Amino acid sequence: MVRKEGSITVFLSISGILILALLGTLVETARYTTCANHTARTIRTSVEALLTEYSRPLYDNYGLFFLESGGTADEKVIAGYAADTMEAARPGMMDFLSGGIRQIQVTDRTYLGDDGAAALQREINQYMLRRLTKKQLEKWRNKSSDILQSQDIAGEIENTVEQQREMADLDGQLLKLMKWIDGITVLDGKIYCEKEFIKMFGTGELKGQNFGVTAEAVWNKMKKHIDHTPNDWSKLDRRAFLKKAEKVCALTEQAIQESQSLKTGFQKFGMKNSEFSDHDKKMKQLIHQMSVLETNKEILSKTCMILRQPEGEGEAERLEELWKDYDTESISFDYTGVEERGGAGSPIDALSGIWGNGILKLVCQDTEKISKAKVPEADNYARFYGDTADAIEEYGDRITALAEEEEPSLSGVLGELGGYGINEFCLDSYIQDCFSSYIETVPGWEKSLKYQWEYIVSGKGSDKENLESVLSRILLIRVPVNFSAIYRDQAKKAEAYAAAAAVVGFTGLEPLIRLTQTLILLVWSVVEGFVDVAGLLQGRHVPVLKTPAQILTRFPEIFGLSGKVITERAGKFSKGTGKSFGYKEYLLLFLALTRQSTRLYRTMDLIQWDMVKNGYSDFQLGNCVFSMKVSASATFPARLFRLPVIRGILGRDIQDYSYTCEIIKGYL
Repeated sequence: MVRKEGSITVFLSISGILILALLGTLVETARYTTCANHTARTIRTSVEALLTEYSRPLYDNYGLFFLESGGTADEKVIAGYAADTMEAARPGMMDFLSGGIRQIQVTDRTYLGDDGAAALQREINQYMLRRLTKKQLEKWRNKSSDILQSQDIAGEIENTVEQQREMADLDGQLLKLMKWIDGITVLDGKIYCEKEFIKMFGTGELKGQNFGVTAEAVWNKMKKHIDHTPNDWSKLDRRAFLKKAEKVCALTEQAIQESQSLKTGFQKFGMKNSEFSDHDKKMKQLIHQMSVLETNKEILSKTCMILRQPEGEGEAERLEELWKDYDTESISFDYTGVEERGGAGSPIDALSGIWGNGILKLVCQDTEKISKAKVPEADNYARFYGDTADAIEEYGDRITALAEEEEPSLSGVLGELGGYGINEFCLDSYIQDCFSSYIETVPGWEKSLKYQWEYIVSGKGSDKENLESVLSRILLIRVPVNFSAIYRDQAKKAEAYAAAAAVVGFTGLEPLIRLTQTLILLVWSVVEGFVDVAGLLQGRHVPVLKTPAQILTRFPEIFGLSGKVITERAGKFSKGTGKSFGYKEYLLLFLALTRQSTRLYRTMDLIQWDMVKNGYSDFQLGNCVFSMKVSASATFPARLFRLPVIRGILGRDIQDYSYTCEIIKGYL
């Protein structure tokens, strides 16, 4: 038997190589996994390092963490932070974790204003939730609940005025018919009579009863203009009488058309309200009496035809026979109370006179101290992000409409708070902490606008405009509250009724008087509202809901108002306490009723303007980044795979391998 030398050695060598290759493969695979984790961790840490470069003035003044994008590219900054960690610890040493960044790319950024400024809301929540609780939110909601009742009252007032106006419009048509038929107009307690009117031709004895007039004062004015020609046609001045007859014929045609319109309106709106049942009966009777106008028109038309022709034989007899049916008695208007003289004029006119100067001069103690600050363009970020901001309403126009057109519009000033939650409460509390208003200033750097709460609510380009808008809105809330209190006081209602009767001229037009009474009560409520707003600006306790005894304005004080009078009267309110619903609470309520994205974008406007005003001229809040998505790839040199033994077994030369990762990082 021949003995073979070295077989065991070869076997062990081959086995050792295989074991070494296996161990090397396992180690290299583990190293690859470790390098991948190392890359992800390094990129994550580098992005976090980049985020530590947040805008310091933005944080110092507003408590917000945002990265101001600009200057050195974010990719370069991240690569710089990652480089030291990825490179070998010491030259000449084999570092199993050393590698190289091949590419870093920021594939997506979330800017502060994206998605309705959701990032800003999130930052504010984190900033405020450490101090606010849902219990505080409920406490504020309960405190605001009473003021929301004013809108129910406002709706009732508008419905009342609408119903009264429907009936009063019929009385307005009656006034026209009185002027055309009887020639009578009553203005400021004085009676006037036209030169031409339908009853101006006397066909019988000159007595008021023959002309459907029982009021002596009216008849005394009317009888001076009666033409007696139809009583004695022999004294006819053909030319002069024709001229009168033509004018009266045209008036009669107008009266016929107006009476038809009156009939239609009465059928639609009349007989609905038992309060005016007596008035409706008289109206129904009067409409029936209007039928005589057709006969009168026919008589006037035939008379004009006769007088346009040359005078013929028997003309006087023909006219006398024709005019036997001319009716001046059947139509009889109710002039009850016409002799009552008016008082100091219409309170509605008084409101128009004082409102023309604007609300600021009426409620601010020193208008010279009102800020004159302006900004170039309001709602800048809302437009930049394509967000349609809440419509900017001119609340003062509603008072103008009441003063000039007697058209009350009080509802819709407030809205629903049903969806108002802790996030929005955080936002509004943040606004009041970080920004200033007419009554509160925030220490620190200069402000582009002084009245910043007011800007977020109103969205106008100047402090003056924003303050006017807020005060007019508060006024519109106070009017229904005051109206409710005044209306419950019978003595005050009686004063308003007496003034209304004086304005209208006579009590025969009850619906018109009631409408005028309601409008006078509204004017009274507006004037009391001026006092309320002045009191709020002075930091006084103005009751959210009032009793009649808490009304500070007496009826005679509606006239001859001035800012000095109003602000002095406001001093009768007691000093405000922590339980008072003051100017600040009204602003917080208005903030709550403003769309959330609108508030956020206007907050961005204020921050942007203030940053620029304080020396950061290149700052752009819209470019500030909240979070980013970073894609990175790195290469690592192969270590054990490059050993000749393992390379021979693998059958290929592996120089390096790469790893790609994606990281999303942002502020909390």
